[in-house]
Amino acid sequence: YVFHQANHYMNEKIRKKLKIEIEKTPYSLKNFGNTSCASIPLTIVTQCNKKFQTEKLNNIGCAFGVGLSWGTVYFQTNKIVCPDLILY
Repeated sequence: YVFHQANHYMNEKIRKKLKIEIEKTPYSLKNFGNTSCASIPLTIVTQCNKKFQTEKLNNIGCAFGVGLSWGTVYFQTNKIVCPDLILY
């Protein structure tokens, strides 16, 4: 489960309410802050890239924002190319 990461407190409330194990919800918020629409791909690249490169995975991405806007996607990956983040 990769959530949009604007607010750690809200994400933890959602995770606990859905009874999702903490190991299944990676975070990049502590490293980058709120990166808006880039938070899901940024979390995948920085926190999950080794798993994405070596395993077949079932994934859920969920983004939500101001004004009750939201979007959720389920997608499967199978040993995909997931490069390291390049910082300049």
